[in-house]
Amino acid sequence: MSENRPPTLIIDGSPPTWRSYRRELRAFHEVLRMLIRRDLIVRFRQTYFGLAWLLFKPLMLMAVMSFAFGFLAGFEKSHATPYPLIIFCGVIPWYFFSNSVPDSMNSLLGHMHIIQKTYFPRAIIPIAAVAVDAIEFAIAWLLFALGCIWFGYLPGWQIVFFPLFCLQLLVLCTTIGLWLSVANVQFRDIGNLIPFMLTTGFFLTPVGYTLMRIPEQWQLVYALNPLVGIIEGLRWSLLNGMEGFPLVPVILSLATTLASGLIAVHHFLAVESDLVDLA
Repeated sequence: MSENRPPTLIIDGSPPTWRSYRRELRAFHEVLRMLIRRDLIVRFRQTYFGLAWLLFKPLMLMAVMSFAFGFLAGFEKSHATPYPLIIFCGVIPWYFFSNSVPDSMNSLLGHMHIIQKTYFPRAIIPIAAVAVDAIEFAIAWLLFALGCIWFGYLPGWQIVFFPLFCLQLLVLCTTIGLWLSVANVQFRDIGNLIPFMLTTGFFLTPVGYTLMRIPEQWQLVYALNPLVGIIEGLRWSLLNGMEGFPLVPVILSLATTLASGLIAVHHFLAVESDLVDLA
């Protein structure tokens, strides 16, 4: 009779190790899949254009950026590469980042009624929020592909590094989501601060312009923003090595992503068992 009993899960409140927590994430992968599927259905339910919104919003943002920076500021005259393609390489990753950060930040609070009733690895909730936006991120690159066809532009061999920069961006968004989701439960002021910081960060990130538009003496400080290395790396990989490989921004971005990832995971595991009390 004892052999037919389901395994017993003991929750003692002590912080789990990363190895044991990783096993739990794999064991509850169906919960992750269910949350992603549900969020996708809810997001596009009763919308007339459905998935077309995934392309329409970044397309409009690209058009505005091209007009503001390319036509009015005259930045497009300094590049041989079609300026809309340069903008796409900034708009698409920024659109993903600016959506995934608030979505993951609010995810734990939005699912507190579930957290209070049943156990599963809580990290699944912010990870699912980022995953939904990552699906939109992947689809949005169709705009870049269509732009290449429109302008008759063919990326070079550097495109083999494109998935690596996308992966780094995914890790960065997940890292920030894990940290902010917990911080937002502890301090509700975070929910008011982050939208303001995203608005400010838009102008401190090379979305509508390239790193070369920043004065040389300020480029090192500017590159402390981890999105700078990612976006400039994406441009390098998709636009035939435009302006050379951004070595320093990429190194700084990678170091920031890895360091923040380790800190965020450690902090999340330390406070996960207390989330219900913190709320």
